[in-house]
Amino acid sequence: MTLSGLLHWLASQSIFLAVIEISDPLEKEDPAMMATLGYSCIAIVFVLTLCIFALLAAIGMGYKRFSAETATVGSCSAAISAACHVWGENLEGVVAKKVRWGDVGIAPSLGARHLTFSSGEEVRKPIFGELYAGTGRKGELPAMITVS
Repeated sequence: MTLSGLLHWLASQSIFLAVIEISDPLEKEDPAMMATLGYSCIAIVFVLTLCIFALLAAIGMGYKRFSAETATVGSCSAAISAACHVWGENLEGVVAKKVRWGDVGIAPSLGARHLTFSSGEEVRKPIFGELYAGTGRKGELPAMITVS
């Protein structure tokens, strides 16, 4: 936010409208007015420098490894849905508690581990290479994802 505000302010200082009033020192004629475009070389250099810095910072952050504990599933809607469904808890009791996302253990009806939100103490980090199941509701095949 600070960088954006600073860039906008510097851009407004780089190129601006200037109204010039030309007057006769002896005041024989009415003063003439002229509108023109003004610019500041120093502000332009600062804008370009900050833009290059912001671009390099964004590229640098793109190379940083994603350190979150959640499994990235891209745009697989079945895996996203499975990760968002609470499993094995009363939903009314979850509302007032702090929740974590992670491995909640083996779902008895599915025979596979499950990644979801839970307010219990049994939430652990996902195990890399492990196969995880989705919601497994009646009539649906569970979404299977592998954490890698």
